[in-house]
Amino acid sequence: MGLKNMMNNYFYGKQGQADYTVESMPQNRRQLFGEVLKVRWGAMFGVNLLYMIIWIPAIIWSFLNAISLYRILMDTTGAYNSGDFYSLVFTWLLVMVPLTAITGPFNAGVTYVLRNWARDEHSFVLSDFKDALKANWKQSLAIAFIDGLMPLLVFTAWRFYGGMLEKSFIYVVPIGIVLLIGFLWALSSMLAMPMLITYELKLKDVIRNCLLMSIAKLPFALLIKLLTLAVPLLAWGLLSLIPSIEMYVLMITVLLYLLFLVAFNKLITVSYANWLCETYLNPKIDGARTDIGLRPKDWDDVQYLPEDDE
Repeated sequence: MGLKNMMNNYFYGKQGQADYTVESMPQNRRQLFGEVLKVRWGAMFGVNLLYMIIWIPAIIWSFLNAISLYRILMDTTGAYNSGDFYSLVFTWLLVMVPLTAITGPFNAGVTYVLRNWARDEHSFVLSDFKDALKANWKQSLAIAFIDGLMPLLVFTAWRFYGGMLEKSFIYVVPIGIVLLIGFLWALSSMLAMPMLITYELKLKDVIRNCLLMSIAKLPFALLIKLLTLAVPLLAWGLLSLIPSIEMYVLMITVLLYLLFLVAFNKLITVSYANWLCETYLNPKIDGARTDIGLRPKDWDDVQYLPEDDE
């Protein structure tokens, strides 16, 4: 029975256990995330690699620009100047807009799989990925386009208005507005794709709901964002303390992202999105559940029967 339950867990979550009972369900979302990660961590390697396929052009483009940027930063001959630096960054960000946009449908497919796993529900990876990609490709392209465009807009505004500060300090206001917009989108974008593949909403409603929920849970949203940035922040700290291990830190960080970390971070953000959607949106939808994957509060009185996605 142990081996059978382990295999059922892997493919179907706890709901696939032969001796599945309501008492065995997690009581809170922290326990739910732990249970899902314990069961699904091995399968997340495959999901991570699947998602990274569409990022190959962006990775190659970024690598080539990183080489050029390194040459500029390390130049001691005076062959380069600050204009070369800003031109390189602008060109990199400009080309990254379409390269990021094309990742949208893949993002929707992977998000659907991870959304189901975060609820401790089963998901047939390839077929569910393909179905979600087909069903959401238009809106997911738009969301990914905004993801790619936002860094370019922030960098351009910072560069332009920053140069104008020498004429008047008043230009700090548009710089602050642009930075605030970029900051809010960075938090809201964590919710956009999960909401897109879960509900039938217009794009403007997806963006509006994401912004409102992120603002309502601003400290928690910032905490989740920092959690997804924990590895690069740790890498930066290590490089600051021990510059001699630069190559090893970079290699380990790149391998983590290529093999596992992207899927892991998305599982964090999808779990966070599930919580917010079930808190703010599902109560307004007739018949939608607000405790998916969790032990019902009245489990002594009811028999838990999983329902289809709303």
